[in-house]
Amino acid sequence: MFVDMAVHITKSEVHTTCRAYLEQKIEGLKEELEAVRESAIAETKSSMGDKYETGREMMMQERNRLGKQLDIYTDQLTTLESIDPDKSHDEVKHGCIVFTDKSTFFISSAIGQIDVNDQQIFAISNEAPIAKAMKGMRAGDIFNFNGTSQTIKKIE
Repeated sequence: MFVDMAVHITKSEVHTTCRAYLEQKIEGLKEELEAVRESAIAETKSSMGDKYETGREMMMQERNRLGKQLDIYTDQLTTLESIDPDKSHDEVKHGCIVFTDKSTFFISSAIGQIDVNDQQIFAISNEAPIAKAMKGMRAGDIFNFNGTSQTIKKIE
């Protein structure tokens, strides 16, 4: 359900929250990658034979998985950093925050639901189906998505 207080949330606040979220994720992944690297070094020093090869392969797979996640979050941060949080928009497009009668969306990176000042915001990419449904619309326009009608109240 839409809460009018959300209209008082600024794009700058949402942008800052998204940035902090992504930076925290990136830092956590870097720490995990370092731990895997250190484990691989310790394994190399203490193991030999088939057990060593299996352990090494598992660590390589984990390092690759973490590396892919790190790439995704880094790309999301780059996309987010391309947005000027002080620039306002009069139509729905990349970099805007959209307040509807049901939800609030930040069209930026595919982060998902975040909380800003106790309000739920959905940080979505330009490629998200709901972002495509709203693209080019202005305040007062109505769009339908998944059988639900929403009215755009404000765009920043």
